[in-house]
Amino acid sequence: MINGIPLPARDGPFEEGFWAALDRGVLAHQHCEACATWHFPPRWRCHCGGALTYQEVSGAGTLWSWTEVHPPVLPAFAPFAPYVVGLVQLDEGEGLRMVGNLVVASGDPINRVRPEQLQIGMKVQAVIGEIADGIPWPSWKIEPSIPTGEMP
Repeated sequence: MINGIPLPARDGPFEEGFWAALDRGVLAHQHCEACATWHFPPRWRCHCGGALTYQEVSGAGTLWSWTEVHPPVLPAFAPFAPYVVGLVQLDEGEGLRMVGNLVVASGDPINRVRPEQLQIGMKVQAVIGEIADGIPWPSWKIEPSIPTGEMP
């Protein structure tokens, strides 16, 4: 958990299914009943006009891109900087992407993964943990090929 982290709003008009799934320890995203397109972030309807329903997703994905975050950062993140943040393409659909921190194991600090451990296209798996007390959020577990350790 990160003390003092700015918390995401959980009361938006279209996010209820997303948060309900995270509270159960799984990921769910909106899926269009008409054209079968997946959507994130949540929206009120699909670009085709079709109705959206929440469906669980596997959490399996591919590292599409990443960046290393350096100071200045929000005060809650300063003790962890520099740290790596990944952009993950979920296996369920082209363009279904999420941003999040990369970890080796659930519960790792956000600065556990180093850039030299990463390769665009590597497989990742969502792990749901708490970013703050009572606030679940996915991190992306990598399978490292290089020994791990916290960054200095």
